[in-house]
Amino acid sequence: MSIATPLSERIAAAIPRGVSVPIPILAHHASGAEIWDADGRRYIDFGSGIAVLNVGHRHPYVIAAVQAQLDAFTHTCFGVTPYESYVKLAERMNQLAPIAAPKKPSF
Repeated sequence: MSIATPLSERIAAAIPRGVSVPIPILAHHASGAEIWDADGRRYIDFGSGIAVLNVGHRHPYVIAAVQAQLDAFTHTCFGVTPYESYVKLAERMNQLAPIAAPKKPSF
């Protein structure tokens, strides 16, 4: 089944075929575990991106955390300009890792 819309035509023209599109749904918006297409059809989102699998789309805590980060700065390369939240995350991951030996995460 092919996606026959102006957006699908743009996808075909701009995105390499190696980026697979296995289902004929074009996302318009999402919330929690649901996603809607441009025609208003609602689906349970079984194929969401890695970042939303655990908490769903647009979780209020995630939105608040993103807003707080945006209020501080958008992004900086830690290897050039370090920042505390990166260190705090590493420290927390070290606490949670079920390893007795010294550990240091990489992300």
